[in-house]
Amino acid sequence: MVEVLAVLASVSFVLASSAARLRLWRGPLGVFAVSALALIGLAGASSLWAAKPALAVVQALHMLIWVAFALVVAEIRLPPDRMATAFVLGLLVHSTVGFAQVILQNHVGLFVLGELRIPSDDPLKFVTAGSSLFLRAYGLSTHPNVLAGHLAVGLVLCWGLAARRRSVGRGLVFLTWAALFASLLLTFSRSGWLAALFGMTVALIWLGRLGRLSRRTVGFICKLTVIAAVLVAVFAYAFDLFLVPRILDALQGRDPRLLMMTTAMKLIAEHPLVGVGAGNFSEVTRFDAVHNVPLLIGAELGLAGLAAVGTMVIVIVAVGYRRWCASVHRWHALVAGSLVGLVTVSLFDHYLWTQPQGALLGAWLIGWHLTDDPESGVHQRQGS
Repeated sequence: MVEVLAVLASVSFVLASSAARLRLWRGPLGVFAVSALALIGLAGASSLWAAKPALAVVQALHMLIWVAFALVVAEIRLPPDRMATAFVLGLLVHSTVGFAQVILQNHVGLFVLGELRIPSDDPLKFVTAGSSLFLRAYGLSTHPNVLAGHLAVGLVLCWGLAARRRSVGRGLVFLTWAALFASLLLTFSRSGWLAALFGMTVALIWLGRLGRLSRRTVGFICKLTVIAAVLVAVFAYAFDLFLVPRILDALQGRDPRLLMMTTAMKLIAEHPLVGVGAGNFSEVTRFDAVHNVPLLIGAELGLAGLAAVGTMVIVIVAVGYRRWCASVHRWHALVAGSLVGLVTVSLFDHYLWTQPQGALLGAWLIGWHLTDDPESGVHQRQGS
């Protein structure tokens, strides 16, 4: 459904203005678009040597939707406050459902809204300690880790919503942030926790450089830090039975993801140029997709695919560096922090490459990042 909406947005954009389409091919956005289309072409062509050609074609079509959506976001230039508000309100819905799932230790029954039924022995959505199981919050997403990645981004963007608001408005943003943070903890997602930590750290450093850390803003962030520390302490005390083994498994290298990463590197060595075909990692290995997006792309599309992705990353970093040197907008800092969070996620999970929800989240942030002026929007277009 989310991809259907993305297609409708892209088609509507194409029909709306021919002049807008021409602007897509100028500057960094043009380089990004060409590199992305090359990656899509490679994914489609990989059906010629893939074990399951249909999977490669389907993956290429998914990628076309994601890239088109990123370009639409970059060109339309919606007001940042409006985009962030809509995103955070959606996360509040997910968090509310997630809290209910944790309390009931079962699905809530909102199947018409996309909630998944949970088998009692589903290992992907439970944390374990011996014979004890505890259902992780996953909201209306496909997996707790997917919800966690979205929540990590939402925690960063919430800071922008608190600016220029009166006490009541800032109080509501404070409560929203606390609810999202508590929901993030209950996902038990280590990648989500790291994404939130690194994303907020980068955003904070960037805001400090911009001189946007006024006494009022610092006070607000200090309050958030205190509530976060309290929530972490309560969470660690209440769930240490499940939390300690989960952390020790990661620190001691017992995480099964390491085996998949090793398998991915072997595939890259065996098929270095063009990989085994888009979407074909699991078909070839009989494992779940490797929880590392660069390795997954390398295994499926080889060095050629990594070169195309590398070019896209260079464009994103170049735009970020230019903003770092000359930026005056707080949203530059918050979007950069959100992207750092997604980069963190990409090193420990695969849903940014395999799941529409994750990929479209990345497309939205990349399009926002590549927008000429994040403060431009409806009012600027009406003025022109």
